[in-house]
Amino acid sequence: MKKTALFLAAFCLIVSAATAQPPQLAKGKILAGVSSTLAFGGSESSDLMGFGFTTVKYKYGSDPAEASYKLTSYNILPRGGYFIIDNLAAGLEVIISGNTEKDVDDSDTYKESTMGVGPFVRYYYPLEKFYPFAEAEFLFGSCKDGYGGDDNKYPFIHFGIYLGGSMPLGDMVTFDASVGYIHTQYTWEDVEVSDNVKEIYSGIGIKFGFSIFL
Repeated sequence: MKKTALFLAAFCLIVSAATAQPPQLAKGKILAGVSSTLAFGGSESSDLMGFGFTTVKYKYGSDPAEASYKLTSYNILPRGGYFIIDNLAAGLEVIISGNTEKDVDDSDTYKESTMGVGPFVRYYYPLEKFYPFAEAEFLFGSCKDGYGGDDNKYPFIHFGIYLGGSMPLGDMVTFDASVGYIHTQYTWEDVEVSDNVKEIYSGIGIKFGFSIFL
């Protein structure tokens, strides 16, 4: 009987230690962060945070590849939230992104930019050295693209549902990784058929980022 009581006490102590409430995730704390998404399945939400340069080349038959145009892209997805109860944070995130394609031969330039904002929620289930979480996000805004001054502007919506985990890198910072389903939809008017056109991208996304707790 004593051995059973000691075993139960030890088990409760281990569970309590494993699920102890981290102070970073307590009610009233502020969450700030930035993330990047690697997407599969054709989603255009695959570069939500980054900066890069690319040169695209074409090759025909046995001819050597020749540079056709250069790509420059910038993307950032910051967020800020508040722990409304222990382990549950809610807030807003913003997307600011764009890319430029410049023809190497005639300097003709195509530009595209995206701006949006929307809510997110994240719920943690903290363990001793690892914080699993579930997250949902919904963004809406507008995109603008075109050559020179001839621009087109159209709205978009985006949502994602993720499961992941956070690895503490100290008392105030975590490295976050998650995987989930993402869906993006663009809508514009086709003047040739006088009707709205919807372009839909969806697939699996792997998200990486950092969070700061204040």
